[in-house]
Amino acid sequence: MKTSRIAAGIALLALVLTACAGPQPQAEPVSVAPAPAEAPAPSATPIPKAAVAGIANERGQVVQEIGETGVLVTDGYDAPPTMTFKVTSIEPVTCDAPDAPTPQGTAVAVALEIVTSPTFSGPLEVKGQPGMISFRPHYWKGYASNGAQMNTVESSIEHSCLTDRTKLLPDYFGKDRKLNGMVILDVTAPIGEVAWIPNGIGGWAWEYPGEEPRD
Repeated sequence: MKTSRIAAGIALLALVLTACAGPQPQAEPVSVAPAPAEAPAPSATPIPKAAVAGIANERGQVVQEIGETGVLVTDGYDAPPTMTFKVTSIEPVTCDAPDAPTPQGTAVAVALEIVTSPTFSGPLEVKGQPGMISFRPHYWKGYASNGAQMNTVESSIEHSCLTDRTKLLPDYFGKDRKLNGMVILDVTAPIGEVAWIPNGIGGWAWEYPGEEPRD
């Protein structure tokens, strides 16, 4: 298992753009609207510079392998990690909930293990509570094997696919958490990549397996 160390400021990510393209304008953290369906709006809070180590793809995303650990530091460049996370599997899933809607493409379960320290502080503010982070489909993008970006990987299967919804990660969480759960994405290509982009810039990318349709 390889470990990729990503040291970031409180908003995670001017990410690989900083490492690959030199100094970039600093991104702004996100303020999340109370309604779950609404997209988060930018906050005016300035973001510290991000220092990044890792192999980046052409989209400025750190390339991760299944089982590889990403490390996030929010207490300063030389501080211990405040969040570790890894994708342990990415597999197609059959929705078994009685009220499950039909996916637009293929329902894919991304299983993650996540640990945040007591001093972790994420880039999101949720219902007036700062220091949060999210792995909801809203913060993911999908790419077909030819590199074409999917319009979205977010759909109504997010919460309605599985009968046992305790398998899902919480929508938002903050410091001092140890989580083992999954997020359900709705991908429109049989094979490709998915990327978690929690602050709109850079991110982490994983290939997902599958089979191309036969003629």
